Amino acid sequence: MAEQRYVYTTHATEARGRKMGNIESVINEYASEGWRLSETLQRDGTTIGMVFEREV
Repeated sequence: MAEQRYVYTTHATEARGRKMGNIESVINEYASEGWRLSETLQRDGTTIGMVFEREV
């Protein structure tokens, strides 16, 4: 069985107060380029970034 290999990229989110940018549109944009949301990065309960991966 062949080993799967991935590349990763990150996207910083802009949290202002309790409102964030339109995360859904960011995820959809990355998905249209073949990326899959792998993980979210949080600080003090606020999402500050997203990690995307895709197979190479």
